[in-house]
Amino acid sequence: SKKYVWNFVDQNGVQENVIGLFNLVKVKNEGAGFGIFQGKTIGLTIITFIVVIAICVYLFFALKETEWLRISLVFITAGGIGNIVDRIAFGYVRDFIQFSFWDSFPVFNIADSFVTVGAFMLVVVLIVMLVKEGKKNQKEFEEEQKNVASNEHEQIDPLDAPINLNPMMKSQNDYSFVVSEKKDEKVEQNDVKNTEENTQNSAENSQKSAENSNDIPQNDTQNQVESTAENTDGEKNADKE
Repeated sequence: SKKYVWNFVDQNGVQENVIGLFNLVKVKNEGAGFGIFQGKTIGLTIITFIVVIAICVYLFFALKETEWLRISLVFITAGGIGNIVDRIAFGYVRDFIQFSFWDSFPVFNIADSFVTVGAFMLVVVLIVMLVKEGKKNQKEFEEEQKNVASNEHEQIDPLDAPINLNPMMKSQNDYSFVVSEKKDEKVEQNDVKNTEENTQNSAENSQKSAENSNDIPQNDTQNQVESTAENTDGEKNADKE
């Protein structure tokens, strides 16, 4: 496009008010896009070359990135290559587009337009990606909190949970330690209670055994007395007869 327009202007002169938007002119730009950094051709060439190589390498490995991100980088790379070819071949960039309704606006070329559009797209894409990433992280955080709350509800019996927790305990490990300690204390209390009940039952059994032992001799003595009385009555009856 640069070669064609420059040849056309050489043959036909400056074309003004093309389609009512811009003029076709010839300008040698020894600076960056839109005429900035004039006289810095060598430095701009080196910087542009490094940027173009870096973007090409990134595009080669960034196949999984969003399509719009790749498109924006392709625009920037295409514009950069177009201008770097001019700087290497001529020592300047061939600009030829000038807005007819804005005389103070710098003269530029199509490569500058590609770089500008690509940079604008890149900014928009990065903002959208950051917003989406923030929403994704927020959603994952909320789901994680729900899972933690659900696990606590399933694993901890409310009857075994401590009534008063230390407000300084914020981690789940501290809470689990308190619950475990509470359970151990409850088991120990149950063991002591069972031991006391067993001791009391043993004492009652011993007392009953002693009472039974005392009843046996008394019954034998009573039986002997009754037997002696019966024998005596029998002898008396025999004497009377």
